[in-house]
Parts: sequence; structure tokens; C-alpha cells
Amino acid sequence: MFEILPTGIDGLDALLGGGIRFPEGSAAFVFLTGETGTGKTLLGLEMLVRAWWRDDQGGRTFLFYSVEQTPKDIQKKLEYDFGGYFGAPGEIRLLDGENPHKLCLETDAPSGGRNLLVLTQANPSQTNTGIRIDIGWIQAEIGNYERIDPVAMVCIDNVGLLLTGLDYLQKRSTLLQTRHELMRNRIHGIFIQEEDAQAGGRFPSAEELSTDVLIHLSFEETNGFKARQIEILKARHQYYYRGSHHFSIAGKGVVRDQYLGARGERGPGTHIYPSVPAQLSIARDRSEFKVPPRGEKPIPFCVPSIGEAFLEGTGPTRLSSTIVLAEPGTRYTRLCLRFLAEGAKLGETSLLVSTKEDRNAVERICRRREGLAPLMTEDRTALNPSFRLLYLHPEFLSPGKFVSDILQMAQASKGERPEARASRLAFDNIYKLHGRFPLLEGEDFLVPALVDLLRYREVTSFFVDLVPRGSNPGELSIEPAFYLSSFDNVIHLFLKKVNGDYLTHARILKSIGNDFKRTSFPVDL
Repeated sequence: MFEILPTGIDGLDALLGGGIRFPEGSAAFVFLTGETGTGKTLLGLEMLVRAWWRDDQGGRTFLFYSVEQTPKDIQKKLEYDFGGYFGAPGEIRLLDGENPHKLCLETDAPSGGRNLLVLTQANPSQTNTGIRIDIGWIQAEIGNYERIDPVAMVCIDNVGLLLTGLDYLQKRSTLLQTRHELMRNRIHGIFIQEEDAQAGGRFPSAEELSTDVLIHLSFEETNGFKARQIEILKARHQYYYRGSHHFSIAGKGVVRDQYLGARGERGPGTHIYPSVPAQLSIARDRSEFKVPPRGEKPIPFCVPSIGEAFLEGTGPTRLSSTIVLAEPGTRYTRLCLRFLAEGAKLGETSLLVSTKEDRNAVERICRRREGLAPLMTEDRTALNPSFRLLYLHPEFLSPGKFVSDILQMAQASKGERPEARASRLAFDNIYKLHGRFPLLEGEDFLVPALVDLLRYREVTSFFVDLVPRGSNPGELSIEPAFYLSSFDNVIHLFLKKVNGDYLTHARILKSIGNDFKRTSFPVDL
């Protein structure tokens, strides 16, 4: 049998299927490795601190050993940069101490009692007592703490500096012995190691072979921007989601209900964004591969003329996906808004994702069109609270965060009822997204995956892509195979000259399970 140790870190528990799995009666053992500046120390410290204030057994001790940083510097960073210890809900008390290389913090356990966090500087070069500071010294310290209160978790930063002078086999033997001792006493261990640049990327090292869970942090440079990446290379006792995933680090103690953009997070600390394929796999696994079925009855769709183009009482249904291939000048944004307004008439919450129109522009459009009145307040002075808008500024957003932001906005906000989640989403528009979001270059899988992810969240989706004008009105100038294979409904929106004026027309190219006109028809927006 196994137990689960949740990390409490955004995205990491999802990649691990709920947390770190370890044999019952034993403990979890994790190695964090990577190049300089990737955030290894913060990740290990955050895992320890979150476990410290979340631990509900009470009367337990959590130990952090740093070779390079002083306890006071670590404590200041936690207090000032990371929102009071990564959002700890209770009071944090600093205990008096005379040792400059040690600092003790105390908090109340949720079930009663108190938990202790001890920050220690264990730098071999700074001792003048004649005592050798190494792994053996730390093991002896752990044993001393155990005589007072149970030790729950230990994190050692830059453990490689404590193994100087040992060869490969000696390092491995020392670390395996340490691991076995911790696990025998049911103490979770986190070791942090600086990646050896001279090793030429050789894996595994002695340190990495000694662990159950191995997490690697690195940078990916794109267009002069360094994106942080994290990859689980090994998890001995469990299934995990493979591949590289982006992550970010937020400080300043800022806590937001909704978090948007490369610099917007829900709270301080590490935020991991699983890759788009991983997000899709996670959604499928959580649903046990049961995809929410589409509705049986047609839904109020958008403008009447398009609804009438579906014959014999057919039409797009709930949880179907639609793409509009719109030529320039067809005012496709209004079509997106009409789709959302039809849902608002039914009391549904809706979300507009826009790469071109901000809140002010959307308000102006809605204020001037009677058909968009459901998206406004009764006095027509502001957008209806049930109508959400996500305006995406040009940014270095990773694919995983790009999708995560959209899915997050579609969910109910903190304090809202679950039914307050968005049931309709319109995306205006997906044309060459990488032009505004460079990290999306080559991410052709993103939009089809987003369509599926929205369906798993029970959201009916409506996308717009911009296409060039054809040689003749109504003639599509591009190969539509990608759209025909990815969406339930495909509509071509174009301009046609009638009595000297250019009027918007539409033609339905595909609609699964529905009868529709094969010829074009005018659309009044």
C-alpha cells in the first residue's frame, strides 16, 4: 500500500497525480536538480514550508539546511517576498535564539499543538569549532531534534557542497545511507543539487540515483526570452505526466482571485503550468475517459439568419464547437458577442477571450447594438457581471499558461456557486497567435486541445479565425481540412457586393448531425 504527500504547489500535484507517492510506513524522498538561477532552492523551501503550516498532526519539526544563505536572509525572503510564508493561514512566531546560524519559527497546527520550522546555515567553511559539517553532522542534528519532537521533513540545499572530496561511489553510498535512515524514521527528505556544467548533461549522477523522485529545472530561450521549465525525470512509485512544463515564480505577497498573463499569479511562490498535451491527459484521466456528451436539442445560436440556415429543426447543440472563418471587414466580433448574448438571455454565464478588443471597446460595441443588450447592465452603462472578458495583451506566455488562464477564467470565482462557471466561450480571434504570443510558435495542437479541454469543462465554444478574401465572393482561399477535422461546425463569413454595397454573407461548410443550406445567405449583424 502507498500514501500520498501533497506538495500544495500549483500544477506540481496535478503532474504527480495528486502528490508524491511513497510506501506505507516509509517516507518520500525527492531530489531537485538544475542549472543556476532556475528556482531550485525556492521550490524545495516552498515544499517544506507548505508542509510545515499544513501539517495537522501537531508537535512536529521541519528542518531546512542551507549551505550558502543565512537563516535571517531566508526568513526575510519568506516574510517579505513570499506573502507571509506562501499564504500560511495562521500566525507565524519567531522564537528567540542566540545562535546566528540558526533561526526557529513556530505556527499552530490545524488540529492543535504547534509545529516548528528550523532554518540552519550548514556551511562547512564557516565553522570555527573544529566540527566537520557534512551529511553526517546533519544526520546527528536530526537525531537530536527527534529526541524532543518527531521530525516530519528535512530539506538540504546544495547538498553537493557537503559531499566535496568524495568519489562517485562514496557519494552514492553516503546519500543512499542518508535516504534509508530518513525513510526508516518516516522523515520526508528533499535534497537540492546544483547541476554540474562540466558533466555535459550526463545523467544520472550519484545524487540522482539515490532518489525516488527526481525533478529537473532549466531554462528555454525563445526570441531572447528565458522561460523556466520543469520536468519530472523519475518517480519510482507512481505514474506521472512526462515532458517539459513551464513554471513561474511570483513574489510580493500578491494574491489574486483570477490570475492573468505572464506576471499575474493567484499567489506567491512557484506556479507550474502543465504542457497542453499533459493538461489534456489530466482531463481525460480525471474523467475516466468519459467525454461529456453533446446536447440533443439545438441551442439559441447567434443571429437568426444563421439559425434559419439549419433545416428541419436541427442546429448546433450544447457542448458543440464552432469555428467561423471570417474575412476582413465582416465584423466577426459582433457575431461572437451575439453568440454570448443568446446564452445571457437564458441566464448563462459567458466568457469572451479577445486578442484585439479590450473592455472599453467591447462596452462600446455592446452599448450600440440592441441584440447585445443582455451583455450589459439594465442601464447600459457597464458590462453584465455574468459576462466575463479576458483581454490577452501581447506577452511571452507559455502554451500551458495560455490555456490555463482561459480555463481558469471559465471556472467559478472564489466565493461563487459552482453553477456560476461560464457555459459559453467565444474566442476572438485565433489568427496567427504566435504573432502576439511568441512562445506559441509552432503550437498547432493548442487550439484543438483547447476545444477538447473546454468540452471536458462543459463549455460550449465558438472560435473565430481570420482568412484572406477569396478570388470570388464565397470562395474560400485556404485549405479548410484543419478546421473541418477539429470543429463540429465550420462557417465561412465573407463580404458580397449587393446593389453597390458590400454586405456580410455566410456559408455553412460543415455541421455534424445537422441539415443545413448548401448555398450562401446574408447575415445581419
